[in-house]
Amino acid sequence: MTTRRRTRRRGAARASVTALLCLLVALPARSGAAAPEPAAVPNASPGHYVGTFNIYGNIGHRGDAGDWIRDEAEAIKDVTLGDPDRWLFIGLQEVCKTQGERFARELGMRSAFVDTGTNCADGQPYGNSILFHSAVKILPPALLPNLDGRGGERAVICAVVRAPGDPDRSGPPVTGCSTHLSVGGAKDRERQAQTEFIHDDWKPDGTHKLGADGPVVLAGDLNAPPDARELDILYGGNGSEANGPRETGPPYTRPTYDDGRKIDYLFAWGTRSSGRWLGTGVRRTVHSDHSFYYSELSTGAERDGAEEATEEGTEQEGAGREATG
Repeated sequence: MTTRRRTRRRGAARASVTALLCLLVALPARSGAAAPEPAAVPNASPGHYVGTFNIYGNIGHRGDAGDWIRDEAEAIKDVTLGDPDRWLFIGLQEVCKTQGERFARELGMRSAFVDTGTNCADGQPYGNSILFHSAVKILPPALLPNLDGRGGERAVICAVVRAPGDPDRSGPPVTGCSTHLSVGGAKDRERQAQTEFIHDDWKPDGTHKLGADGPVVLAGDLNAPPDARELDILYGGNGSEANGPRETGPPYTRPTYDDGRKIDYLFAWGTRSSGRWLGTGVRRTVHSDHSFYYSELSTGAERDGAEEATEEGTEQEGAGREATG
């Protein structure tokens, strides 16, 4: 408990700095706006996608934000048949700051970034990014528990997002988050502390924990397989993972890492609504050791039979687009 309190104080101190970085929003090339749109009720309607991607930006690319990002962005566009407006948000991990900004421009989106205090090989800040079209607000970021003080800091960044267009559709606000947990066989207790912090302990506004006011979607590289104890809290309760029921070992239905493991996730939960997954896929990538993991998400009200039939068709379509390699 002493370590967790110390971690919170450490996270709060760093968050006051990284929050400034998060507000440096990368604007899409097609927009002249200077910041996310002003506060309004965000709605995630059926038919919008979320995704997560560890881009291998420092070790693999040493901070380079070159045309390899354009290539990966084009592959991401293919998931939604060339329509980037169908993306609600995308979480990126292992990001050098300008790389997240380039991804945002290529997809016609905006970005927010959290600095974990480590520099990339070319000297620029390193951390996690979240891409979105419109954000009601960007939550103050936080560093995650680091029990032994070694192995580098880990962080989480969240934004309350809405889909482009469709302002009249009903649905609760969606908080999209991007995170990257500690890596290593000796870090299972630390990863457990990190998932518990995100799910139960963290109160970005000082009062409410994530999920109190609407669905949360956590996108990230969690560095643990589905049956790992540190993921118990995310699989439990009213939460759901995009791939469905918890898997207990290889071969995994949708592996996300080059060695055949599933370690990247999309978890949804919330007191009022956790949303539902309509179709999930994995797209192998050329420039990273992780695959791009995505799913179609609905957080709207209960639908009638005709809409349920549409959901079934969407699942079949999503399955047809999977490319697990």
